[in-house]
Amino acid sequence: MREEIFDIPARRCKRCGGILTSEQGLRDGYGSCCLKKMKEEEADERMRKIQYSLFDGEGARK
Repeated sequence: MREEIFDIPARRCKRCGGILTSEQGLRDGYGSCCLKKMKEEEADERMRKIQYSLFDGEGARK
């Protein structure tokens, strides 16, 4: 019986440390779930920056 050896390129996700084997994951450095979470966090941060509170105005007491 002949043993076959094959190689699968793999790396670790920069966020969670999980093993990446997909071409997209290897290119990005992140798994699909982590990439989605990061995009959601970035969108939340942008939203927080543009929100205005009634307490943020010039007449707000500190």
